[in-house]
Amino acid sequence: MKRIINSLVLIAIASVLFTSCDQKKKELKEQVDKFNKACPMSLGDIMTLNSAMLEDDNTVEMKFTANEALASISVLNNHKEDALEIMSMSLTKETSKVLVDKIIDARANLRTVIVGGQSGMRVAFEVTADDLKRAKEKFSNMTEGQKLIASNVLGMKLKLPVRIDDITTMTGLSITSSALVYKYEINDREIGSDIKQFSGIMKSITMSQMSAQISQSGFVGERNRQFFQALVDCGQGVKADYYERNTGARTSFDISVSEIKDVLSGKYQNNAPTMEDWNNLGKAVEELEKVFEEDSLAYDYEEDYSVVE
Repeated sequence: MKRIINSLVLIAIASVLFTSCDQKKKELKEQVDKFNKACPMSLGDIMTLNSAMLEDDNTVEMKFTANEALASISVLNNHKEDALEIMSMSLTKETSKVLVDKIIDARANLRTVIVGGQSGMRVAFEVTADDLKRAKEKFSNMTEGQKLIASNVLGMKLKLPVRIDDITTMTGLSITSSALVYKYEINDREIGSDIKQFSGIMKSITMSQMSAQISQSGFVGERNRQFFQALVDCGQGVKADYYERNTGARTSFDISVSEIKDVLSGKYQNNAPTMEDWNNLGKAVEELEKVFEEDSLAYDYEEDYSVVE
């Protein structure tokens, strides 16, 4: 009799578990169907969500098309770990919270497939419910501003090193408690011999470029504005460290939170060079002299240094 009772208890427990599991899978399917009905869903100029499907009752597959001018599929393929970190962070946002919770509750997997709109190349990431749970715990205490900064930094780091012009390469990017830190390497012995005198010019150029970035039309300009506003909200300035490889000389400059506020307020936009102007550095420097009233912005105009956005 005791054995029979034990068996009945186990059967009852199993029935409850299976019923609970089925209910969670049903709730997950309902949530996924809501996402799919909203497709195609534009995620700005970068990406479009084309479909969301529940496959084999255990894997949610989301398919995206990427604008490769802003999101290179080859770069994502070559830096999958960092790209996965960005994806995990984005899934902790409020817009994805319900779906992520349903995936975790149902012990399902999430597969993200991104196809390049121009090349047709694809990259895929798959995470388990436990992966999502760890990501949720890791990023849940971050503010939206902190997430925006971190995701942008990770995205920019995917492209490193980046050649800025004929003599300058961006080699590193990191976040400290007080600043976003950019690291540059210069290959010009003449500049290296007296590099500290250039730090003021470099700071003026950087602030003018920041102003031009937030003045761009459409999604790109708005995205840049949100990024700089997030820096202000999180009390983080900008620091740039320069290293001249031939002489070993170093210099740096800091842009404070209050100076970033000035950029966002439009203080430097009057007669300031646009991003189009920055493709012609000589013209940009001429305009800078008007904006900052610095006659010391002398530059050799004989050589055209194209600035990469």
